[in-house]
Amino acid sequence: MRRTALAAAVVLAPGCGDSRASGFSTGPGVTSAPQSTSSSNGSTSDGGVEDSSAAASASSAGRLDMGPPPDFGPVQPPGCKGKIDFLFLISSLGTMKTEQEQLLASLPGFLATITATFPDFDTHIMAANPLNKWAGWTCEQPHLCGQTGTCGPNAPDYVCGPDTWLTVTECDETLGAGLTFNAGAYATNERCELYGGHRYITIPGESDPAAAFDCIARVGYSGGDPLMGDALVAAVSPELNGPGGCNAGFLRPDALLVVTMITDTEDDQSTLKPVDWYEAVVAAKGSADSVVMLMITSQMHEGEPPPGCVTVDDDGKALLRDLINLFPYRFEGDTCAPTYVPFFEQAVGLVGEACDSFIPQ
Repeated sequence: MRRTALAAAVVLAPGCGDSRASGFSTGPGVTSAPQSTSSSNGSTSDGGVEDSSAAASASSAGRLDMGPPPDFGPVQPPGCKGKIDFLFLISSLGTMKTEQEQLLASLPGFLATITATFPDFDTHIMAANPLNKWAGWTCEQPHLCGQTGTCGPNAPDYVCGPDTWLTVTECDETLGAGLTFNAGAYATNERCELYGGHRYITIPGESDPAAAFDCIARVGYSGGDPLMGDALVAAVSPELNGPGGCNAGFLRPDALLVVTMITDTEDDQSTLKPVDWYEAVVAAKGSADSVVMLMITSQMHEGEPPPGCVTVDDDGKALLRDLINLFPYRFEGDTCAPTYVPFFEQAVGLVGEACDSFIPQ
């Protein structure tokens, strides 16, 4: 596993349509989108003053003249208007116990903030399968269900036998398909019944979005090595999102896509490479500016790491980091952070910034 130590944390405007400029401050374990974020026509947010008189005026006012807004032609970008597709890829390795608890504790506040930030909130939320199998088959092995009739002390709600595994569908075993039946140690161990019969949450529509998210995101800690990059490609593919596909209707051309990957290990299982992952996402969305890439992963630490946390001891490039660095809107956090609340608070600002410049494809 190779990771890069990151030290820049972005302080972003909190909402879509907010005209305040973004500032940057230093902080451990996170990095942000570049200070000059490109718009769809290549202009940037750090333009200079138009002429000397404008510069003098800015100086006399005691503040920096940020120059004219990006030139988007005769019509400004329409913005996402609260139409966002959230895609989560969450590792279910045995090392992820602390990380999953942090995620489940942090996400209700994140969703509440997003909802308040975008008044016309229209969203899809999906946790995609990072494996090409159903994790519950681990429970059905002879040493567990076959001998004891249970899936062990960490999966007391799992029901062994055909009453459970006969309900498993092809989509439950498909890489990149939305998860609705997480099984195994510390997992949900029951089918998530989502509004509309989809494999993703829809808001408005879902009566209890927080409970629904807890159901699909509680992936447990008994899965194998995740194929994070290949799962991302599959999750946004026309095959899974088209009519009859496992994720049919999830990915919308007029919605901003926000991808969140949470893993404490390198992706050494995927067959494709970062440039392939990037090209697949851009092909699905039409533009890299239509995507926000978020990742919580292992970082370098000085001294003793927090108990039960995976860290890295070098600053080499990682494949998943190579991927997110290709996108203009990106933000990275540390799996060992004591709470993920600050990460998601800042992620809201980045989503708002991307929303402001979003042009539906």
